[in-house]
This record gives sequence, C-alpha cells and structure tokens, in this order.
Amino acid sequence: MRQVLMRLLFTCVAAQADAALLNQAQQQAWLEDINFYARQVKTQHIQPFHTLAEADFNQKISALKAQLGALSEVQVEVRLMAISRAIGDGHSNYLMMSGEHQHFPFRFKFFGETLRVVDTIPEHRHLLGTQLREINGVSVSELYKQLPAFLPGVDNQFSEQSSFEYYLTLHKLLFGLGIVDEKSPALFRFTGEEGGVSAKISPVSMREFGKLSSAYVRSDPKLSALDIGMGGISLSLLDKSKTAYFDFASYPTPEQVMSHCDALQARLKSAGSRYLIIDFRGNRGGNFYAGLALSACLLPLDQFDWMQGVYVLSDGATFSAAMSNTVQFKQILNARVAGTPTGGDPNHFAENSVYSLPNSGRRFSLSKRYYPFSDVQSDAVYPDIHIAPSWEDYRQGKDTVLNEVLARLSSL
Repeated sequence: MRQVLMRLLFTCVAAQADAALLNQAQQQAWLEDINFYARQVKTQHIQPFHTLAEADFNQKISALKAQLGALSEVQVEVRLMAISRAIGDGHSNYLMMSGEHQHFPFRFKFFGETLRVVDTIPEHRHLLGTQLREINGVSVSELYKQLPAFLPGVDNQFSEQSSFEYYLTLHKLLFGLGIVDEKSPALFRFTGEEGGVSAKISPVSMREFGKLSSAYVRSDPKLSALDIGMGGISLSLLDKSKTAYFDFASYPTPEQVMSHCDALQARLKSAGSRYLIIDFRGNRGGNFYAGLALSACLLPLDQFDWMQGVYVLSDGATFSAAMSNTVQFKQILNARVAGTPTGGDPNHFAENSVYSLPNSGRRFSLSKRYYPFSDVQSDAVYPDIHIAPSWEDYRQGKDTVLNEVLARLSSL
C-alpha cells in the first residue's frame, strides 16, 4: 500500500499539466470535507479500526490535508478511495462515482488470467472477445498491481478481481492515478485472433456505459424465464431434468417474495420439479431477508430432493447479501455450492450507511453491522464443486457451471 501511494504522489506531478490544482477556497472546502469524513469513520463505523490501526488512519488523513496545495480535486478523491480501501471491508467505500464521471466503453471479464472484452459500443464492436494488454503503455498486470489499493467493494481477492473488471473502465480513477489524460483519448492495446490491435479510446457517459453488460447471450442450456412477481428473480422450469432454476440476479423486497409465495408454490407443484438450483452469480447484494423469505417459501415443498438435489451457484461477484444467502442456504436448504468462490467474506462487516460530504457533495459508505456467518475463519465461501467458466464456452453461449450441475442432477 505504501509503495502504491508513493507512486501516486509522483504521478500527481505528471498529471498537474492537465488537472488544475486546488485554489485556496477549494482547499478549505476539501479540508472541511476530509475532517467530516474522518469524524464519521471514527463515530459511525461499528468497528473502524478492525484492520487499519487508528494511528495509521490519522497519519493518512494528516498527510492528505498537508498535501492539499499540491493536489487536484480528482487526486484528493483517489486518496480518499485509498484510505477507505485501507479500512479493510467491502462495505466501507469512498464513492467516486457519486460525482460527475465517465467510463471507457468496455465491459471486461477475466477468464483465468486473461482479461477479455465482453461488451462495447457499436463503434468498437470489432474488439469483442479480444484480450486487453495495456492502456497507455501500462500493462494489465501492472494495472492489477496499482488499482487494488483503491478499489471499493472488496472483501477478498475474488471481489477484488470483480471490482477491477469494472473500475478499470472508470476514466476519473485512471486519470487520478496518472494513467490517462483528462481530455486526450487513451491508447488501448489488445490481442485478437489475428494478432495485436490498437485503438485510441475516448470515455463515454455513464448513461451510455450503463447499457453495456455482455454481448454473449447464454443459449445453452436453453432457458425460458418466467416472471414470478419477485423483482430480480426469475424462474425457468427445465422439464427434461425436472429442475427449477432460479436466476437470483438482484433483490426484491421480502414483502414481494412473501406476497407471491403461494403462486410460486402452486407453479412448482404443477411442474413436479424435483431438483432446485439458485443462481447468485453476479449478484452484489441487497436485503438477505428476501433470500430467507424465498427459502421459507420453498422448504415446505416435499417434492424436492432435499438430500442431494439442491445447488447454489456462486462467483467472485457474489457479494454481501448474496454471499450471506449462499452460506445460509448451505445450512437451511442443505445446498451444495458450485462455481467459483464468493466475493464476500462469510464473517464480514455490512449494512452500510451512506453519507454526503458537506461541500463537494461526494458520498461515502461505512459499515454499521458485523455478521459472523461461519465458525470457521475464511475469506470466502468456497464451492463444494469448483467449476470455472471457460472462454470457449462463454463465447459460444454455453453456461459451463450450469451445464455441469445439470449433468450431475441428471445422474441422480
């Protein structure tokens, strides 16, 4: 961490030609904001110094305030990201995107150690599937050494990777680290099937970036998602394998789940489903009581094979409430977990409150609860059956993990 922050101080000098330094009024405003931030950390976080010693926190705050005259606003924000990251839990974050920001128009996903483009805007469609090699001469491996010290939403190395995939696109962060310029396009280098390709890329608005997810549509297995009235959860009934597959992408309210429980039970009884898969991959959390409400709705159904026929799917983006429900479903549904390790720590600080800095209006979050969901010390929920998606399957629309679980169920 210290080496990364020292590197940041040096890159500040290089970036000053593009980013205006804070004037006296701005320095005073940020001084007040930083003092507010520090007070809130000390008084509102349930246990602020569980990882970072209070003396080290104070030193970081003092150093930032002393250096305000040599920093631009974006550099102050990057430093606050680093301090928040050092607190050491994925629910205590400085939210850089609470201010104006843009993104480079890519969605990235790791396959092993290879970072590939899985979606982009029409202008760069020819780059789909290529492997990112570097940005402005900085290799992906070097970027992975620099960025983790600043990334929000990180509990372990798996959520770190997931966060990196997303925040590598945040122009403001890369600019604050001196990797890209404020107004000039960045030079991206990729490797495709026909060799290397370079492109000068300009950032786009959050509105345009927000339309991107993945250009690779899952087609195998073939699913027919049903609306069950629980926002964020869909149901596919796989008649051949007698499996009820719940794609739990985001969280409804517990009330939504409970109010539609009778209808869901009737549908499952009519279908005669014997096996159950609940998919938390990509789910970054919400109200875990909604997940518990779903489990309470499913448990009365004796038709399911509660000894061998229940699976939960997870990956590095399975975070917060989704990680909590993964742990809980292992216990109360006797589920086996398949996929890759969760991004959330089963013993974690959570339930954050969000605060606004008085002058800049930027926001940050702090954890206010602690949940020890496991008696065994661990940094993640490790799957009972480790299945890593392959690039070849992904590009062809094949769901590596789901297909493997369905194959296991078909053998019962």
